[in-house]
Amino acid sequence: MMIVNDQKLNSMWTIGRYVYGLVPILIGADKFTFFIVNWNIYVSPFVASYFPITYFVPIVGIIEIVAGLLILTKFPRFGAYLVAAWIGLVIVNLFMIGDMYDIILRDVAIAFGYIMFGLLTQLKETARPTSY
Repeated sequence: MMIVNDQKLNSMWTIGRYVYGLVPILIGADKFTFFIVNWNIYVSPFVASYFPITYFVPIVGIIEIVAGLLILTKFPRFGAYLVAAWIGLVIVNLFMIGDMYDIILRDVAIAFGYIMFGLLTQLKETARPTSY
């Protein structure tokens, strides 16, 4: 049996929820403004052959915004796993472009962060309060 300090768990979880919820919303919104980066350069020719980039990038933005909102509202665990899976697809797409291995490694670390937040959420949901 593991004893967890409720206050520390709640603090870690709350910070994680805001970080892991707001980042996809901001990145998703940038798919419409291209303020941070030109996202079109991250779409592989394979994907672009099936989906026109002018439609694909905004659709990606919408998915990212929805995933962030899921984390910030009633479905943080599902949202975290959704973002992790989405980043997995991004990684596959980046492998198809090639020569973006630094970004791929960064995205692997980010995906594991979302998985860890999902696990932390599960721990929080199943933890029983202690009287200590």
